[in-house]
Amino acid sequence: MRLREQAVKWTLSLLTLGVLLLLLLLIRFPRISRQKPPLLEMTVLLREEGGSAGIYLRQGMEQAAADFNVELRFLLPASPGDGEEQRQLLHREVENGAAAILLFPADRGVLAEEVRAGSATAALVTLETDMRGEGARGYAGVDNAALGQAGAKAALNGVREGETVLLIHSVPGDTGVEERFSAAEALLLAQGRRVKSLALGPGEPVEAVLDRLEEEPVQALLAFEAAALERVSDILAALESPPLLYGVGSTAQVIAGLERGSITAAVAQNDFSVGYLAVEQAACLARRRTPAQRGELRFFTVRKENISEPEYQKLLFPVIW
Repeated sequence: MRLREQAVKWTLSLLTLGVLLLLLLLIRFPRISRQKPPLLEMTVLLREEGGSAGIYLRQGMEQAAADFNVELRFLLPASPGDGEEQRQLLHREVENGAAAILLFPADRGVLAEEVRAGSATAALVTLETDMRGEGARGYAGVDNAALGQAGAKAALNGVREGETVLLIHSVPGDTGVEERFSAAEALLLAQGRRVKSLALGPGEPVEAVLDRLEEEPVQALLAFEAAALERVSDILAALESPPLLYGVGSTAQVIAGLERGSITAAVAQNDFSVGYLAVEQAACLARRRTPAQRGELRFFTVRKENISEPEYQKLLFPVIW
């Protein structure tokens, strides 16, 4: 009788242990508890090749695509930054039944109506330019006005009152980059600095910057997206005594410039996180699920003196926060 009771106790103990182990596995590896969702095709509509969709941002997108069973398809206008051509591409994708679209807007005004119409049937999420006010279903990015102000505040440290900052206008049209430019300009003027601007689009010759510097010496330059910051850094490398350079970006080339001292300071965000969260948002919306609430994306000002600090290393390199 006692042997039977002991056998029953052992059996119950083993069953309890098995249930506990199963619960621990489900907590530690939740994805094994649910079926993999069907493959979701997602269009990524760029403003131009490279630019804001740098390598870390793409790595974030690709990681999220693997995690959420998404297939990414990248499209871009034949003419860099062409808002009308981008609008036509967006219209075509919506007409063809695209379920999820990520969009780097080339011009808010040109795209507004198409974004509003497309969001009725597609999970349309914008990056860099917040178009939720025009009907977009989501946004992955930062507060662009605050980002521009942070760049201007960095420049204030190196430029005295009455001296000149040359602002690089690299993205024509109404975009998040324009919001950064306008906010920085307003802050610099309010703090008694002189402000000049120079358009430097993808097709502009690099000599335009050098000619402008010869015409009127400036104490600093400020660029508002990574591609422009990289390009200006290369241009200034040819000068014996270049002005200070500030900007926005966290690409490998920008980080190298900070380490060398050719870039004085950069306002950076975790591009990997931006790409990951954009895909996650669009995938959840397309599958009629509520996206995780991550809060506002962070940005920070980094210089040669603090670039090696663990906090900045964690944010600069491709990890999701």
